Amino acid sequence: MPLPDRRSYGTIARQVKVMSRVRFLRLEWTLSFALIAVGLAWATLRGLPLASLCRPTARAIATGATFGALLWLVMPVLFWAPGMRHVRDTVLVPLSRSLRTRDIVVIALLSGGSEEFFFRGILMPEIGLGASSVVFGLLHAVNWVYVAWAALIGAGLGLLATHGGSLVAPAVAHATFNLGALLVLRGRQPPHDTTS
Repeated sequence: MPLPDRRSYGTIARQVKVMSRVRFLRLEWTLSFALIAVGLAWATLRGLPLASLCRPTARAIATGATFGALLWLVMPVLFWAPGMRHVRDTVLVPLSRSLRTRDIVVIALLSGGSEEFFFRGILMPEIGLGASSVVFGLLHAVNWVYVAWAALIGAGLGLLATHGGSLVAPAVAHATFNLGALLVLRGRQPPHDTTS
């Protein structure tokens, strides 16, 4: 499958850019509940032991928070790609600046919990670490750089789930990263317009 050309990235960015705060929050709630509903149905049909994977421990929470915070340190690498700088400046910063602090907390908790429940708790045991990470990356299809980034992060979260024996650490890591990333992006100054 050929990669989309640069113009399609701009089209995606414009479509996301016009999304209002309320519409984005509705989308997050809808997607999160859909992932949980599909995940619960799938787990029931397949007899997956999810309850045992969702018991929080102090160690799992601390490990997840540490892993999520460490991801903040590598976030600037993502923006080395010109396409991602464009998405950051035209989509992510304006969207995050429209969000209230409580919106950011809700988004971080919903996305961290529901995505880890589905991708690491349901999909990974069924199709494996690699394939579930690729599907996770495709869910984040802002552009191909971000798909690859999300797939790589998804693999790291999968390893965290596998080695920790719990979904708590990856869920906390995911929520911690999203919380920090959105707060950092919200505080970022918009780029100066050099075309005038």
